[in-house]
Amino acid sequence: MKKFGGLMYLLCMLILSGCSDDTCKVDGKMSDFSGETTVYLLRRTSEFTHDTLMQTVMKDGSFRLEIPRDLWGEQYSLKFGDKRSSVAFFAEQGNVCIEGSGKTIYDANVTGTPANDSWDRYQKFMLKIGKQRNLWGKEIGSSNESDSIKRVKYTQFFQKLEGEIEHYKDSLAQADANSVVPLFLYHQSLQLLKYDEIDRILAKFPQLADNRYYKELKAQSDVLRKISPGVMAPDFEVKTVDDGTIKLSSFRGKYLILDFWASWCAPCREETVYIKDIYNKFHDAGLEVFSVSLDDKKAAWLKAIEEDCMIWNHGCQLLKGGKNTPVAQLYGIDGIPAIWVIDPEGKILAQGLKGEELVAFCTGLFQNK
Repeated sequence: MKKFGGLMYLLCMLILSGCSDDTCKVDGKMSDFSGETTVYLLRRTSEFTHDTLMQTVMKDGSFRLEIPRDLWGEQYSLKFGDKRSSVAFFAEQGNVCIEGSGKTIYDANVTGTPANDSWDRYQKFMLKIGKQRNLWGKEIGSSNESDSIKRVKYTQFFQKLEGEIEHYKDSLAQADANSVVPLFLYHQSLQLLKYDEIDRILAKFPQLADNRYYKELKAQSDVLRKISPGVMAPDFEVKTVDDGTIKLSSFRGKYLILDFWASWCAPCREETVYIKDIYNKFHDAGLEVFSVSLDDKKAAWLKAIEEDCMIWNHGCQLLKGGKNTPVAQLYGIDGIPAIWVIDPEGKILAQGLKGEELVAFCTGLFQNK
């Protein structure tokens, strides 16, 4: 397949030279497809979901899509019929050329525009990183050193690789602040970033302020700024188990663990063990727990409370949507469990602590009381 890459690239350049400056065309040639196959243009909406924006018919492996201008500046996927694999590409001015095989769709060549050429180089860089990870992992794992020494080496090794990846992203941004590729790469880490980190990232791309990735990063930064340590916890009201209502502000005067969870979330149920320990130790000293469920079915919510002996305060909106429900969006929740520690005045003291770290932090609050 690779030996035809040069010919396909030349063909794309010929097409590009004759096209309008105001178009984005995707020309594809996929071997191992015969007859007609539907090609779908997909936009990712979450980790496991996509929207279908366009489709066309591929005949004997050849297809063309013309992407409207209002869709430029993003990465999309092309899905071929009922095949599970897909091809990722960036939509921008010019001709995007895709050549691959139905047997190894994920390995298709995507060339023809600056963003896609940059993405191709990044993919090759990450392939190199993956090989290093596998090689060094095997070397450390097969050594005769103690497990504690191995853990230290693993940590140092992965930190080194993460540093190389971050340096690569930064170098892309420095090389071209108009390129959507580094902005997209930062966007992929959206849920791991603090608001000040996001602010520094956005400062690199002032000319991409209208891009969807930029807007979503900024929106996340704005939310995180309102729920970070040192600020007053945003108030909200939810339903109680007995069909009443309760507000976050009703816990003023007490130290509070605000715990977002759900009955179907296994890590949340595991975290309950630590929260129960904290509650039993410090409730009499002035600590409350407020567990807010993202469940949409009351029976499942109540059953989990009873099974896990969660004897503290509970609330739920009982709405479908999980992280898209109003209270979850208010706190920028993308994954659960999500935990905040709030002081008696309603100010956030800590966020994101779990397990032993949460126990240690709460112990520190009450050790002199």
